[in-house]
Amino acid sequence: MAKQSKRDLFEDLELYNEKEDNPVIPLAMGAPGTDTISGCKEILLESTRITLTNEDEKYIFQYGPMKGDPDFLDELARFLSSEYGNDVDSDNLMATAGATQGLHLTASVMFDRSTPVFVEDPTYFIAIKILREDLGMNIIPVPTDGDGIIPEALETAIKEKVIAGSETKTPFKGMVYLMTTFSNPRGISTSPERCRRLVHLARKYDMLLFTEDVYNLLSYTGTCPPPRLMFYDDKNDDDFKGNVLSNGTFSKILAPGIRLGWIEAPERILELVAKCNTSWSGGCFNHYASRLMTTALKQGMLTKHLHKIRSIYARRMNLLYDLLCEDFPVPIVCEKPKGGFFLWAELPSSLDSKLLLQIGIEKHGVNFIIGSSTSPTESYKNCIRLSISFCDDEKLKRGVQKLKDAVREYQSIWGQDK
Repeated sequence: MAKQSKRDLFEDLELYNEKEDNPVIPLAMGAPGTDTISGCKEILLESTRITLTNEDEKYIFQYGPMKGDPDFLDELARFLSSEYGNDVDSDNLMATAGATQGLHLTASVMFDRSTPVFVEDPTYFIAIKILREDLGMNIIPVPTDGDGIIPEALETAIKEKVIAGSETKTPFKGMVYLMTTFSNPRGISTSPERCRRLVHLARKYDMLLFTEDVYNLLSYTGTCPPPRLMFYDDKNDDDFKGNVLSNGTFSKILAPGIRLGWIEAPERILELVAKCNTSWSGGCFNHYASRLMTTALKQGMLTKHLHKIRSIYARRMNLLYDLLCEDFPVPIVCEKPKGGFFLWAELPSSLDSKLLLQIGIEKHGVNFIIGSSTSPTESYKNCIRLSISFCDDEKLKRGVQKLKDAVREYQSIWGQDK
């Protein structure tokens, strides 16, 4: 019998365990919960039945094409075109084993360790660790404001860190890691004007703009989401080269356990990642799951599921924002995101969110992500990231109440001294 008894990632990390008498309410977790995973079994059972009944087993169970199965790429392009509200070309798509693998593949195949990687400050906290610790890359933080990464600061950093005339593995002198739609951790989207400015800089300095487009389809306005950054890298422009890669996943819109995602990129980028030796060795990174997803897309099952969870998440985002605005023990600054999983809250500058988290876990049974963990410079010590994705409405209410109680206890211990 295996010594490993943990059944999911969060039990493995000891962030949450429903079997405990009083489990911590996990406002930290950016993953679907029980009610938004509900229905996935039926989708995959029906997709499996249809696929295995109607498709040639040779093409289901053989190594898949390096870019992915053509039927999957065509169905994915149709689905994304409809949901984005602008055209996606299947020739610009490649199947991956999820967004994490898409990032690891791109960074490891296209760049050396010495290549500078410019990242937003704050950003997705595990991406910092992947790039800096797993891949040993040179991380350069760039300041942000309410509109995302600041182009002037990025240009200054590029001029300082990119060595003129230096040789690189690819046409790109560096990589910029960013989220321009419903970002993690701040939940903000970058304006069209700034997106155009970022594309201009990428073309000027031969940068790859690697965009995590993992929350785009979770828009709560009733309309299509803001255009992804790749939309602004228009191939009809006179100075077009192809500088933007869009990294997507089914983890947020269906289930993380299927480990399936996609890269959308122009030909010169796809040529590098799709025809690398890693792709050559294994073919499509999750071929079987992509065949099942092809069926789910054709049958409209994923679209129906997406509409359901979007409604649930929209309600929760409104609920979380309203709860925070009601009788919070200290001044709090937050804006209600228009999509995605996360709400970013700024507490008084004297408050240390790391100490608050310790009180929250040990005394009140609630957790969250501290701002300094999302910052390559360990800034934003008074900020916290709260997630709507895992907890249902009642847990969310209890979690926010526990957070308020933890803040009150923090104030009783340290007042304004910390």
